[in-house]
Amino acid sequence: MNIGSYAQIGGYTFLSAGAGIIIKDFCGLSQGVKIHSKSDDYSGKKLTTPTISEEYTGVIKGTVALAKHVIIGSGAVVLPNITLEEGVSVGTQSLVTKDLNEWAMYFGCSAKK
Repeated sequence: MNIGSYAQIGGYTFLSAGAGIIIKDFCGLSQGVKIHSKSDDYSGKKLTTPTISEEYTGVIKGTVALAKHVIIGSGAVVLPNITLEEGVSVGTQSLVTKDLNEWAMYFGCSAKK
């Protein structure tokens, strides 16, 4: 995990950095934000228990990168292998499932511009 200068991380935020999380300068994570750099495959095609050999699981993993000036609202969830470009704003309780383009606001489940 790499956290830049002047980043604010609210209480009860969960940062699961098994595959890496990068938070650049001036980012703000509100209370209860969850960032996952690894997640099980819940499609039903793979097993999901960590006690099972990796060959039978479909763990999705990849670095989550937040560029400068990203803000994420309370309770939002960011899934693995995602980049939030500079100036992105994510609304409260949103689910981020794909890369988000710079200087735009996104909200909803899945988050849309």
